[in-house]
Amino acid sequence: MLQPLRLAKKGAWMAANRRFGVVQQGWRFVSVSPETNPAEAALRVQTLAALDILDTPPEESFDRITRLASGALGVPIALVSLVENSRQWFKSKTGIEVCETPIEHSFCAHAIQRDEVFVVPDAAADERFLDNPLVVGSPGIRFYAGMPLKMADGVRIGTVCVIDSKPRELKEHEAQLLRDLASLAVHELELRRAASSDPLTGAWNRRMLDLVATREFAAAERTMRPFSVAVLDIDHFKAINDRYGHDVGDLALVTFASKFREAMRADDWLFRVGGEEFATILAGDSVDSALDALERFRAALAETDIPHPGGTFRMTVSGGVVQAADGRGRQLARLSHLLERADGGLYRAKLDGRNRIVAVATAP
Repeated sequence: MLQPLRLAKKGAWMAANRRFGVVQQGWRFVSVSPETNPAEAALRVQTLAALDILDTPPEESFDRITRLASGALGVPIALVSLVENSRQWFKSKTGIEVCETPIEHSFCAHAIQRDEVFVVPDAAADERFLDNPLVVGSPGIRFYAGMPLKMADGVRIGTVCVIDSKPRELKEHEAQLLRDLASLAVHELELRRAASSDPLTGAWNRRMLDLVATREFAAAERTMRPFSVAVLDIDHFKAINDRYGHDVGDLALVTFASKFREAMRADDWLFRVGGEEFATILAGDSVDSALDALERFRAALAETDIPHPGGTFRMTVSGGVVQAADGRGRQLARLSHLLERADGGLYRAKLDGRNRIVAVATAP
């Protein structure tokens, strides 16, 4: 279905909010609210940050997509739109001058809540959009169709979309074209991400640690909140490889990263910085709250059964954690110093018997 809305007879549904319905000649289209799941939003923002694509210059690989969309569908406006928490930014645009719009005016914020093409045949007759500034003012949107950009891990970060100032319907072959163009855009984005992540575990790589830390220092200062940095190491990893083989060792690394994502928040960053060594950035956490969170992860990992040809085994993790910015968002030390301090905590954890997280002071 091109229009992901449920159809009901007039009077059969009560709309809690006029912006979440479409009235059309005695029928009411009842749609799902575009409210965003906080975890999904955090993953989207993290993915966009890792791609390092926002506010970058135009690129022909994306401009080609919007030219094809505009020309093939006969519409004046086509966009590759990336959706943040407060805005949608256009990596590529045809037929429009602005580079971004507020999220509260975004049609794409609705589109990314689903996996199929989202179609608005006439925004002026759609109670979700009829008083939208982009409908009542420039560019006078009437028709909208957008296909979500869904990354390989399932995170939807934006759309390839087309816009017209006249109402119209979207034919199936046109919808298929949008799907194909969105796939091309995702391919370009995945190529970019491949240079930033570890292919085995999906964790971000060492280069990304430097980039994200720089951004987190700026965000902490702007929002006046703390954050912490930790270094984590799988205990006795060489023994796992020696006893069970490298394939099982790889499975242990994948399990480590997977369990981290389950136990931690969506906006906690995980980086693979060595063979069995990882680093993490915990946004908004003082060293005490970071220690609590990492202890929960440590305990969960220690109870996880990992299969091998002869049965299962368990593994543990040791780590050190240090506060990077104080409660007012002020940077406490350079990243290199923080990693050195966290690594000292990791060393102490191993000396004390492993399977523990040690908090250390920023200053020696």
